[in-house]
Amino acid sequence: MTKDKPVYPDISDILARKAEGRRDAAKRSFGEKIAWAEEMRERLAPLKRAREERIAARRKVNPKE
Repeated sequence: MTKDKPVYPDISDILARKAEGRRDAAKRSFGEKIAWAEEMRERLAPLKRAREERIAARRKVNPKE
């Protein structure tokens, strides 16, 4: 019985898009990067708030956690 090598999916397109995104980000000015970070913080705020509420509710039910 021979051991076959595992076959992995081709992700070269994903890696190429990631590299392109990194190059685009490197071209941005410092101010644009700061604006992007603030925009991401605002977009993630509802998710962070919901996570904190879930944690608080869990602690209320089981204060040992």
